[in-house]
Amino acid sequence: MSVEVIKSKLPAIPKTPGIYQFFDAKENLLYVGKAKNLQKRVASYAKENQLSARIARMVFLAEKIETTQTASEAEALLLEHNLIKKFQPKFNILLRDDKTFAQILITDHKFPRIAKYRGVKVGGGSYFGPFASTHDVNHTIDLLRKSFLLRNCSDSDFKSRKKPCLEYQIKRCAAPCVGLISQDEYEISVQNVADVLSGKSVAVQKNLSQKMQRLSAAEEYEKAAQTRDQIKALNAIQAKQNINVGELKDFDAITLAASGDRLCIYISFFRGGQNFGAKPYFFESEDAAKTLSEFLGQFYLSQTAPNLILLDRELEEKKLLEGFLEKISGKKVTILTPKKGDKLSLIKDQSQIAIQNLEQKISQNLNTKTLLLEVKKIFDLPKIPQRIEVYDNSHTSGTNAVGAMIAAGLDGFIKSGYRKFNIRFEQGGRDDTAMMREVLTRRFSKTQANSLWSFPDFVIIDGGKPQLTAAQKVFSELKIKIPFVCMAKGENRNAGEEWFYAPNKDPLTLPKHSPAMHYLQRLRDEAHRFAITAHRKKRAMSLR
Repeated sequence: MSVEVIKSKLPAIPKTPGIYQFFDAKENLLYVGKAKNLQKRVASYAKENQLSARIARMVFLAEKIETTQTASEAEALLLEHNLIKKFQPKFNILLRDDKTFAQILITDHKFPRIAKYRGVKVGGGSYFGPFASTHDVNHTIDLLRKSFLLRNCSDSDFKSRKKPCLEYQIKRCAAPCVGLISQDEYEISVQNVADVLSGKSVAVQKNLSQKMQRLSAAEEYEKAAQTRDQIKALNAIQAKQNINVGELKDFDAITLAASGDRLCIYISFFRGGQNFGAKPYFFESEDAAKTLSEFLGQFYLSQTAPNLILLDRELEEKKLLEGFLEKISGKKVTILTPKKGDKLSLIKDQSQIAIQNLEQKISQNLNTKTLLLEVKKIFDLPKIPQRIEVYDNSHTSGTNAVGAMIAAGLDGFIKSGYRKFNIRFEQGGRDDTAMMREVLTRRFSKTQANSLWSFPDFVIIDGGKPQLTAAQKVFSELKIKIPFVCMAKGENRNAGEEWFYAPNKDPLTLPKHSPAMHYLQRLRDEAHRFAITAHRKKRAMSLR
């Protein structure tokens, strides 16, 4: 879109708050933005010398601009982030990993259960989190159950139980289902667990120590030993509560590190005075402040915001973001940039961690780029592959068949690009070749029908000559050209003896210990792992 075209459209654009959208010639959404004054904001795109390389490219591809008025800038911000989340425009800063984080749930029941929970909060019960790591959630639940013997069975299993289950035998449950613990005693255990998860483990340990002394004095040594084990198990949880930020209990700390156009936004979750883990997010952008603002909007559209968010820098749109967060969370949310004291020390320490994460990511990307360049040379690809897709399938004698696709690129595995295909046997037959034909047909037919799906730069298929023939047939029927190879294990099926089959080329293998061979094996193994996992889940469901 030329500067003249943009200027010609300005008179029809209102000077009110709202959102604007750029579309390409095929009506694909390229970019969404919000503005306090739509006309003034769109006019800024006519100033070519002030645009970043990314936005200049977007303007060049754009063929149409649409605007939508809103009652306020806060409403425009909400609409902007909802559209970004729904359509994933190519030129917006995208938060691709927007899944909700795991929490710990203590249910609302006469004898509550403790369980991992992910998703929107529904019904009663007490929720604790979010935890950045699923492993931390599982580990914490395991420690708490070991200490306080809370049940983890479903309410239906609890109701139908006639005798204690294995969890009681291995000392992970007090068996309230069959009355081996009173409701009053169980409630004390539940309260202790809730206190620990609320950051009160020191008080819980003090009470348990006093209880242990009373039991010892009464010569109830077995119960005293059990209480001692509870205290010992809590030490592992208490180790994460050694933060000192004054009166603060529930908050998120967010810092940003930049190196050129590579950014790392690092977020830590603190709840009940304890650290529930952290997660880094990586972006490419020339504007760190804008990226951080867009990150906050997209992140908290999917996650529940705490009452306080600590940042390592001031934001121009701070008041606007606070209003946006209050609107979507239904509570007052304060964004604070610490200037002194413990809060500033915490932010400084976290900033160093963000820098280390970014440096590690850049180093990893340089190594991956070298490997991708080697892959390009080996298979004579037209360019360094930015996206590689790997295909495998898994089944048991043709039953519960599942096809799997994983994706990888410069930043490693692209988990948001993973897909599984429940095989319908549309191609006839139940052999691996027919299954692969079906998977490839469904995958690449979808690409042609949906502009949000894009073609990969390179495809790897687990298999040999039969799979090569099947893939050639699929791509020929769909009239698409994608470089691909089939990767088959050697005669002895040993790692390092793989052969690669490509159309119109002689089979080739690589040195057993070459970095490129190890890289390709890692891609194939990840596809195999994903396929096996999907198959096992499907088989387990069929046996219920």
